[in-house]
Amino acid sequence: MLLVLLLPCTSAIAGTLRCGSYLIQDGDDAFSVLSKCGAPTDRMTIAEPVYATSTDGATHATGLVGYTQLWHYDRGPMKFPVIITISDGVVQSIRFVR
Repeated sequence: MLLVLLLPCTSAIAGTLRCGSYLIQDGDDAFSVLSKCGAPTDRMTIAEPVYATSTDGATHATGLVGYTQLWHYDRGPMKFPVIITISDGVVQSIRFVR
């Protein structure tokens, strides 16, 4: 029973990053992350084609490209590095790397 009560807290903590006295979480904008955490140690941009589904259910490329950025923060000794995934200027996920 105790495990069931702890699961929601664990998932909330996994999607949250502390930068000094600030918290970063899914849904925050990229400018907020930069102002609170500073520049990332490294960045990678991934370009992916955008697909659309027509009324008959067929999927086709739209000719547009969507960009996803991966921001890596090396947070120093005794702290796990973190990768923040940003799409359309919004934090999509926060993952700690072991």
